[in-house]
Amino acid sequence: MLLLLLACTGPDDTAAPAPDPLSWAVTAPGLYQAGHRAWTITYTPPDGSGERSVDLDLWYPTEDQDGREASYDDLVDDPLAFEDATMAPPVHDGGYPVHVYSHGNQGFGGTSAFLARHLASHGWVTIAPGHTGNRLQDYIDPKPTSIYIHRATDVSAALDALATEVPEADVSRVVLSGHSFGNYTCWAAGGATLDVPGIEQLCAEGGTNSGECTEGEIEAFRQGIDDPRVIATVHLAGTLDRRWFGDTGHRGMTGPVMFMSGTNDQVGQQAQWDAIDGLDYTWLELEGGCHQTFALGSCSTLEADKGFHVVQSYALAFARVALLDDDDTQVIGILDGSVPIDPIVTFQRKTE
Repeated sequence: MLLLLLACTGPDDTAAPAPDPLSWAVTAPGLYQAGHRAWTITYTPPDGSGERSVDLDLWYPTEDQDGREASYDDLVDDPLAFEDATMAPPVHDGGYPVHVYSHGNQGFGGTSAFLARHLASHGWVTIAPGHTGNRLQDYIDPKPTSIYIHRATDVSAALDALATEVPEADVSRVVLSGHSFGNYTCWAAGGATLDVPGIEQLCAEGGTNSGECTEGEIEAFRQGIDDPRVIATVHLAGTLDRRWFGDTGHRGMTGPVMFMSGTNDQVGQQAQWDAIDGLDYTWLELEGGCHQTFALGSCSTLEADKGFHVVQSYALAFARVALLDDDDTQVIGILDGSVPIDPIVTFQRKTE
């Protein structure tokens, strides 16, 4: 009888149920380690400037427990991510959820790697384009007008490349975050309405950073540079540049906006809060936070890991609700302010 029972019991009868990643606390690491790989793509942006090459960083979940430490642009080594690790299979229905990251002025793709690692541990992938001509290693000063186009089109090109490189990644609906100047990327790619007459006047008066605009650049602004795949944005330590979007362009955003800032990094956050309307907009102010609280972590008034914990926890909660329709009571409470993650956070939200 025992032999008969064993013979009738297949492996599927005793297999553990698949883990539910929406049951994992956003404030704690998920079940995976973080893998990393990098490669370069070439695409043609719409401003008539010719082919453009962009380096991409990708973080993803892995079940590897050790490996060669990741390296970002030969600038920073990361012992908490494994280079070229084996990618774990998707744990979410529909494939890997996708987060895109846009670095700041004179930054690089790996500046907020802490956030990418946290998301990878929860089964997400993060793709980060290095904005050629605006990175630490190749910065063009003054900023050319083209970078205000290329930042958004780099995001689109990165998503196209990710769809080829990782077919299991769901690039149809993504969350985009940006640090510092990366906030411009979020507004531009996320659907904010460009003030085309204002841009034309800005160009005519030499009011851009470089003082120059080509006809191809102006036409690219006219045609639009947003990407409808970006359905929610996380803005870190930077505010809206009204030169490009006018007084009301923010209302065009495709989805909700989460903005995080630090009390020791005055970037116009109060003025932005006062001016924003017609938008689902959450503002989190971190007591003692500095500009790099949201990136490399160097801040004398807020311990780096504490800041990272707050940023990555709120960002993941926001991304899960926006992208995966998470209705977990704890997560919803985090996003309506009734469940605080840390007392250093001042939480404010306005909705449409």
